[in-house]
Amino acid sequence: MTHQITNQHLQFVGKAKDAFQNNPLLETYRDHPRSEMIALRMGADRDCVHVFELGDEVANFVQQMDPQPGPRKEVREFAQAMEIMLALNEQKGHWKNEHWQFLKRELSKNYHRLVTELLKEDHDKYEITLRCANIANFAMMISDNYGGGRL
Repeated sequence: MTHQITNQHLQFVGKAKDAFQNNPLLETYRDHPRSEMIALRMGADRDCVHVFELGDEVANFVQQMDPQPGPRKEVREFAQAMEIMLALNEQKGHWKNEHWQFLKRELSKNYHRLVTELLKEDHDKYEITLRCANIANFAMMISDNYGGGRL
């Protein structure tokens, strides 16, 4: 059975989205006990809102929320900075063949540049983010080449 999606459905999806965002453990939402609609958290990334009305499906609203469980916003943004720095240096080739001593030296260079920037009275926030992303990338490369995988 197909339903016409109404403003009431969309408002309910908004309320459900907020409830799911505020409580990552919540799987089912009703705006009141006698509500004619129910929302379920769905999807592989737990970011979809599936709405039913009186037992019938209204629609599956995909990718309405941040994937759960997922990294924090700050971690996602920092990972993006890391990826940007990797892409900017793509011409240097892959790190798989690099010795840990070279990677450590590059990490140390970026660390010392970071400290120099932090010691400035009027430090450059872009430069700080760039250096931190580079430090994290070199640490990731060492982990990728010599570490034991996932924690």
